[in-house]
Amino acid sequence: MTAIRNKPMIKFLRTRLLLDDARSLLKGWYFQFVSPENRLPRDAEAERGEIVLSEIRILMQWKEELQDLNYGRFHNMNLGCRIVNGTVIPPGRIFSLRKFLKGATEEMGFMPGPMFVRGRTIHAAGGSACLISTLLFNVALQANMDILEKHNHSADMWGEERFIDLGLDATYVYGRKDLKFRNTHSADIRILAEMSGYELHCRLVSDKPLAGTTTVRTKLLRELHPAGAPSETSPAYRKGWIVATERSFRDESGTTGTTYYKEEKYAPFFLS
Repeated sequence: MTAIRNKPMIKFLRTRLLLDDARSLLKGWYFQFVSPENRLPRDAEAERGEIVLSEIRILMQWKEELQDLNYGRFHNMNLGCRIVNGTVIPPGRIFSLRKFLKGATEEMGFMPGPMFVRGRTIHAAGGSACLISTLLFNVALQANMDILEKHNHSADMWGEERFIDLGLDATYVYGRKDLKFRNTHSADIRILAEMSGYELHCRLVSDKPLAGTTTVRTKLLRELHPAGAPSETSPAYRKGWIVATERSFRDESGTTGTTYYKEEKYAPFFLS
């Protein structure tokens, strides 16, 4: 994301941030957010004694169509991992990605990278940093955290070459779309995030194990086609979808219940 310079856009962003803060106040979240200062450095000895609550690895690919933007893309993912790595979330406290990535500007060290807006690729500082939102959403989902806010991408940009199943992606737009989740665990949890080569790796760790097991499922509910498409098999457009994501949790007594359910839309679009 580029730094916003013109006054109307600055005013609009401030309004959106104020509205987000007001909503957080009304919901009782505002004073529960953890800050970027609430971090612990990596400690190999300590990590050996920690229990992995959830884990995800995503192998990214060099996209030829993005050309030199790939360098900024991977740089931004790496920087995003470093920004959230080591964050400690006490029981009952809330993680908000907005508090960490903020505007993902060049002043923060982000480089120009690809961003997808209404089915089109634009170039802006911080592009691809939203992969951090996807990483964190998945480990929070698997660890039975309370998902307070999550947004999918507006379209299935990569089609069959997508890096993660539909319903499991999470985008981030400063002042508009955030990822927020609450630690429902009985102990502190810590985020460990890193990028090695083309692989993104994220874990939630704690001194105590989860008091049960989670199961996450996604289901394609409906296929969507753009109005005016010549046929449902035309290569001139990318299909859209309605997708459901469901999480169930089985506690130590054997009781199973649904702890997360969301239906999301990915709009179809014509390829340029």
